[in-house]
Amino acid sequence: MSRVPIARLAVAALVLSPVPVFAGPLDIDLPAAIDRARRVSPAALAARGEVAVAQGAVVTAELPFVDNPEIEAGAGPRLTTGRPIDAEVRLEQHLELGRRAARRRVARAEVVQVQAERDAALRELDLEVTLAFYDAVFAERSVGLAQRAEEFAQAASGAADRRRRAGEITDLDANLARSALGRARAASRAALSERASAVGRLGALIGADRDDVLVVRGELRPGAVPEPPALRAAVASRPDVRVREAERATAAAQRDQANASALPQVSAWASYQREDTATIVLGGLRLSLPLWNRAQGDRAIAAARQRRAGAIRDATLRAAERQLADALAAYALARDAVDIFERDVAPVLDDNEQLLQKTMTAGQIAVSDYLVARQEILGGRREHLERLLALARAAATVQYVAGGAP
Repeated sequence: MSRVPIARLAVAALVLSPVPVFAGPLDIDLPAAIDRARRVSPAALAARGEVAVAQGAVVTAELPFVDNPEIEAGAGPRLTTGRPIDAEVRLEQHLELGRRAARRRVARAEVVQVQAERDAALRELDLEVTLAFYDAVFAERSVGLAQRAEEFAQAASGAADRRRRAGEITDLDANLARSALGRARAASRAALSERASAVGRLGALIGADRDDVLVVRGELRPGAVPEPPALRAAVASRPDVRVREAERATAAAQRDQANASALPQVSAWASYQREDTATIVLGGLRLSLPLWNRAQGDRAIAAARQRRAGAIRDATLRAAERQLADALAAYALARDAVDIFERDVAPVLDDNEQLLQKTMTAGQIAVSDYLVARQEILGGRREHLERLLALARAAATVQYVAGGAP
């Protein structure tokens, strides 16, 4: 995602001061997570630091002259009778005629390109944070489901013990209930471990302190996705497409700069000379003759870069349009899956859960049948969470592919 050299990362750290992070409870919803990551994550700091570096190059390009004036002085005696002293002072300045405007265009084009690269990096970061956030919410809901399953297993084990003492079930049935309780407890601890990992990944992205306690606020069900026509219209403005457009503009400016460098280099000079008792003041111009090197290589390189950027831009746009079509199809199917589940399955799971608890408490169901039914209900609850997570990820992918924030 990032190709920022290490030296430029150091510039980012010096130019941009990260927002201070304080230990303690940290309530985070999705917009807050994205905003915080954009302010304090290493990727965001590096991306913004690149812009500062490019803007620094503009400062150099805006100077009246890139080369400083050169001064030359010399003195020495004549090897004649009386040995009079001759002296000379010479001042010279490259005028850069025809070069200054081209140099400035290149520097400004590079700023635009780096800004587009920054936006592309932040877009990647937004998606990474969004997916990590939804994973953390999923892990949080999974903990709640596992703890609820543990409570049910505890109640079932207690009911089985009472029925065993009453002689209504065998030792095998009671052992099955106790085994199910142990598995539920282990599953609850495993869910806590998965939550710790998911929250840790999110915390690293948003720059949480090691002592911060992240409290994730939000739902797995995503907000409304914009209509397809609006999404298709936004594809052409995707940051990665704009990067290629800016790269093409930079290459065009570099080609103009190469053309300008092929012009003769003009320098102005002035000199003061002292010869014996005579004082001589001279001035003039120095002109280079571009006979062999007329920036042919630089022009060829710039033209090749311009063609390459244009070709990649067109290919990126075609790929983006296809990605959007596929992402919209995946989102529609994921949404249908959630709608069907919540319409046809979730109400039945609610009823079965209540009936199962009553029948187990009343001793109207065998322990083995209870465990099978309980596992079916838990599997259904878990599947509902997975369907919601798939929908959230699909919605985030649609907005990412279209070029907007998830």
